[in-house]
Amino acid sequence: MRNNLILVPIALLIVAILPLPYGYYSFLRLAITLSAAYLAWEAYREKYAFNGWALILSMVALLFNPLIPVYLDRGSWFVIDLAVAGIFAMRWYVSAEGDSEENSRG
Repeated sequence: MRNNLILVPIALLIVAILPLPYGYYSFLRLAITLSAAYLAWEAYREKYAFNGWALILSMVALLFNPLIPVYLDRGSWFVIDLAVAGIFAMRWYVSAEGDSEENSRG
């Protein structure tokens, strides 16, 4: 089933390219870390193996983690935010393709 909750971190990351107060970016770190960690766990659980999606999403969770923050300039975060939004969008798209394959087999 397509997980439409993946659209929430995508929207948060796209909004993050705007000049916003620091509090938003702190919230963004937490939201993206939790979302990426959850999706990495789901990807791992699908095959009970550490696959590509689990690795990519784990790296995203580490990059955005609020406990040991990575400090970069605004221009770098602009590119990273858009790239990570693309990663989440691709995961959302791939999750729907997997459903259509399961439905056609079943």
